[in-house]
Amino acid sequence: MQQINDPNNMLRQNQDIYQKMIDEVHDYAILLLDRDGIIQNWNKGAHEIKGYTAEEIIGQNFRIFYTQPDVDRRLPEQLLTTASETGRAAHEGWRVRKDGTTFWGSIIITSLHDSDGSVIGFSKLTRDLTERKSAEDRLKDYAEELENKNKELEQFAYIASHDLREPLRKIVAFGDIVRNSFKTGDDRIENYIQKMQDASLRMMTLIDDLLEFSRINSANIPFVPTDLNVILEQVKGDLESSFTGKEIKLVIDNLPTCMARPSQMRQLFQNLLSNAIKFNDKKTTEIHITCEKVVPKKTKSPITYKISVIDNGIGFNEEYKEKIFEIFHRIHGRAEYPGTGIGLAICKKIVEVHSGSITANAVEGEGAIFTILLPASQQPV
Repeated sequence: MQQINDPNNMLRQNQDIYQKMIDEVHDYAILLLDRDGIIQNWNKGAHEIKGYTAEEIIGQNFRIFYTQPDVDRRLPEQLLTTASETGRAAHEGWRVRKDGTTFWGSIIITSLHDSDGSVIGFSKLTRDLTERKSAEDRLKDYAEELENKNKELEQFAYIASHDLREPLRKIVAFGDIVRNSFKTGDDRIENYIQKMQDASLRMMTLIDDLLEFSRINSANIPFVPTDLNVILEQVKGDLESSFTGKEIKLVIDNLPTCMARPSQMRQLFQNLLSNAIKFNDKKTTEIHITCEKVVPKKTKSPITYKISVIDNGIGFNEEYKEKIFEIFHRIHGRAEYPGTGIGLAICKKIVEVHSGSITANAVEGEGAIFTILLPASQQPV
């Protein structure tokens, strides 16, 4: 009677059937442990993954597969305790083969019970995920390297912009000195000096825009709850001081609060509204900013805010609706409409960093519509 109730004997009685079922599995190490973690059986997968033969390993404690630090902190015993209390324990970590080499093992330990519900042993399933782990580590190293390179690039851009702006400032300043100190009365010389200064100022603006463009992806700028109504009020104040003398009618619907970078949202709407005013030949510039919440039909798709900036300006040919977002692409000549050709490229990059999209539609002579889609609840890219 005592022999029948012996848990280890009960395990051995079922071992033949269990062994036939699992023996041919090669991708997984499948073990049977008694209550103390002593190995009771060994399949081909276990031999291939861990290197031991059944004769070498049966009867030993399964802690032999663990690294010394894991043994010292009693990880094997903790896993058995968890499996006993909850029915299951899962873990990933480095494991030790017979030859002393290590592999990244993913294990699941499940408790086995008798008819009375008492734990009589454990099944243990191990898979070698070293290749996946190595790929993840390589990807992590690459991401860290890329982040370091981006930081170096940002630092270089900042230093380069400062160093490039300094001689340009001197050109403008010396141009003023030449104009004021040597009044020749020659309109051609005055014109040359003005063109030299104008070119220098354009270059300074271009450097600033390129620096802004390079900083958009910076991971150092946090995403915070941002009320777009507040952002638009700030932009309106900027526009009033920049476009004095122009009659502007601006209508703004109620806008949402979203997780965003406030400075970049301000730059986004600053660029769009500035373009709407600049590229306008009407007596009154009319701009309407609308917003609607788009609830997708598929429940797993994110809720999106659709924000449209609509103007009554000169518009453009629809064949350019994608090219206008390319850096340095200009539809109109600089003499007619000044600018660096980077503004809309900055807008596109800002929206994409915020997990959204921006598109443009227009009719020549009638106006343009820029449509922004922003996820209501988003993870930044």
